[in-house]
Parts: sequence; C-alpha cells; structure tokens
Amino acid sequence: MKNFKWKKINWGNNSPHKRKAGKNKAEFAIHILLSFLIGVYPLILFEINIGSFRIQHLILTLCTLGTLLYCFILIRSGEWSFSFCRNRLEIAVLMLTIYAIFKIIYKIIITNEKNLISYEYEMAILALSALYFLVLSKPVFEEVYFDLLCYSSLVVFALLLMKYFCGDGADDVAAILIKDKSGIASYTILACMTGLWQYLKCKDKLRSFFYMGVLVIGFLVLFVNQNRISIWIMAMVFFVIPLVQRPTAELVKKDMQMFFIFLFMLCNMSLLTNYTNLLLVDIHYDLEQSVYLELLVAIGGIFFFKYWDRIPEGVDLKRLVMRKMRRGYQFVFRLAGIIFMGIILGGNCWNSLPNGFGMAAVKGFAIPLVNEVYQEKSTFYLCFKQFGVVGSLLILAVWVLLITEVRKNARLDKPATNMLVLIAGVFLIQLLFFKVSISILPVYWIFTVLAISYKEKKEKVFISKIKFE
Repeated sequence: MKNFKWKKINWGNNSPHKRKAGKNKAEFAIHILLSFLIGVYPLILFEINIGSFRIQHLILTLCTLGTLLYCFILIRSGEWSFSFCRNRLEIAVLMLTIYAIFKIIYKIIITNEKNLISYEYEMAILALSALYFLVLSKPVFEEVYFDLLCYSSLVVFALLLMKYFCGDGADDVAAILIKDKSGIASYTILACMTGLWQYLKCKDKLRSFFYMGVLVIGFLVLFVNQNRISIWIMAMVFFVIPLVQRPTAELVKKDMQMFFIFLFMLCNMSLLTNYTNLLLVDIHYDLEQSVYLELLVAIGGIFFFKYWDRIPEGVDLKRLVMRKMRRGYQFVFRLAGIIFMGIILGGNCWNSLPNGFGMAAVKGFAIPLVNEVYQEKSTFYLCFKQFGVVGSLLILAVWVLLITEVRKNARLDKPATNMLVLIAGVFLIQLLFFKVSISILPVYWIFTVLAISYKEKKEKVFISKIKFE
C-alpha cells in the first residue's frame, strides 16, 4: 500500500508480446466505432422514440458501451490495457459517470406508469464517458475521419437545402436537425472547419475543388440558417487558422481565398432574399448592412494586397513563413472578439441609439445578435435544469479541465493536433451560447478528446530569415 499511486493503475497484462498480439483488435474496434460515429451516425436524423428516449441516444449508448465491454473482455487475455485516473480530468469524468448512474437508478425508483421520465441526458453522459476512455486508450487520429465528415455532410446539406428551396421532402428524414436551428449551426461549423483544413493541406487540384464545393455548400446552409452566432464563429475561424498553424504564404493564400468566398456570399445574401423568391424560409438580410460589409471587405483587401505584393517573384509560397502578417491576424482576431463581446454586453442599450448616419446599420447588426444570444438556451443552463447543482458543477469542472488540457497540447510543429485543438475550442465556446445537437455531439467529443491525447510527431523545419525590400 505504501507504493500505491493512482497513475500506476493498469487494467490488463502489460506483457510486450501479448500487447503486440492483441493491439490490432482493440485499435480496429475503436477505429470502426469512431468511423461509424463520424461518418454514419450524423445521418441518423429521423425522429423515433423508443420508450422515454430517442433512437439517437439508444444507438450512441449501445455502440459506445458495447465497444467498451468488448475491450474489457480483451483485458483478461492481455489484448487490451488501459490506465486511468492519471490526472484530474479523468477523475472528474469518472465522478460524472458515477453521478449519472446514480441519477438513472433514482429515476427508475421514482418512475411509474403515470410518470414517465426521460433518461436521454444521463445516457448521453454515459456514452460520452465511455467514448472518452476508449479514445484515450488508443489516441490515434487519421485524416480519413475528416474526409468521412465531409462526405456525410454533403448528404445532410442536401437534405437541408431541399427544405430551404423546395419546402418539403426532407421533413421526415431530417426531422431532428430541421427542428433545431442551433443544431444546424453547430453541425455546419464543424463540417466547414474540417473541409477548410482539408482544402488548406490538399495538394491535388481535383480534391481541392471537392473540398471547396463542400465549403461553398456549407456556407450557403450557414447563411440560410441565419444563426448569427455561428456566422461570427465561422468568420473568426479564418483568422485563427494562421495563428494555430505555421502561417506559410500558401496557407494564408488559400485561407484568404475561402474567406473572400465566405464574405462574398454573405454580402450577396441580401440580393437573394430581397429580390428573388427562391428561398421558402423566413429570413432577412439588410441591403444597407451588405453595402457597409462590402466596403469593409474592400478596405481589408487593400491592406492585405499591399503586404502581399512585397513577396518577391519566384519565392516558394509553401516555404515562406509570413510572421508579420501573423501579427496582423492576431490584431484583427482580438479586435473582432472585443467587438463581439461589446455588442453582447451592450444588451438592450442598442435600441436607444439614434437613427443617424450609419447608426441604423449598427442597430440592425447588433440588436438581432443580442436577441439571439438571449433567446438561445446554453448547454450550461440545460445542465443545471437536468442534473441539478452537483451534476452541473461536475460538468463545469470537466469543461474547465478540458480547456487546461487542450492548451497544453497545442504546438506549431503539430499541425493536425492544432486543428483538433481549434475544433475543441470552438466546441467549448459553443456550449456558452447554445446546445449542441445529439447528432453531432459525439463527433465534437471525439475530436476534443483527441486534441488532448493525440501524440503527433513534430514537424522538422529549418528557419532562415529573408528581408523584403
């Protein structure tokens, strides 16, 4: 007992021979589970209730707990091993899991025929906890995960566009997502971020056009859904990419190409909604705001190309790192964050602004955003509503510890890890403003756990300074 330490609790035989022999089985099972949850599970959008919970919760729980049980069976033969309670985050997740189990037992005791109680939130906690320990035992990230999400997102986008432009035909197939505006926003942000990363790193022209198509369709869904918080978040992602990745000229060029397409489509949404009858959903984009946004884009373009023209001809854009431009991105990102928080903190005071020159556009820009923030129910509100004080404090502890662990794993010489860190950051920020749909929640959770556990090989680079005249 004197040498007992939490971090040395190992489940399974650690014999090198047995671990090597059974390694493929555990990794294969976890890989199949992750591929299913990323590529297939988000397509299960029809609405079927089984008892007191939806089929999405049942499938998620059965898949994750079933895989965990299978891995536990492999422990006895030494084909799978796992060490847990190595840090505070794992202890917090374990405590939250135990709390959810006791919550289910309590609900079973008080349930009767006249008083049916839902177990959806508790089942989601159990499934995500099982998924956490599974991913943590074999933290392997593969680029195919992003591709799977891009492929499946095209199916979801097609169903949503069918609803937007045709009015019917997708109500039954995508009922879960169509009724959830914040869920559509959350799903679209993730699909666009993964598509953007694949586009930035892709060297094949044909595949680049595919990822560009995914992004254009995703932007259209994002704008028609008109969740202003998600539009803000997606716009900020374009400025964060050169901050979390090494800002080579090639990366900056591709990032700004997609950002221009994003802004171009946003500026022209007022023409689509005000001068055509193509859309069958009730949305509105102000023409005056679009004009001001176009002026802002033009001014930003002048500064960007003024610096870009300093690059000498013949320089390899893939090897040129633009350090000074990175500082500009930092400034714009901080400025946009301050403006966003200032608008929210302004609250209802924006209604008292006079309708002078340009003020009407400011009011039309700020008031809908503030109203949307106040109307949405954040994930933390739902936690206090469903789990009480104790359960909510445990969830908040997991949230805070996740932020700490995510920051530790971020490195410029780990590009894939940094992209996972960005996805995890966007996921944790979304929890402050609205709930994440159950159809995409496991995917966010998988990438978040990989962001804190994936051990990526560092990129080896050689740096030499170049002075531009």
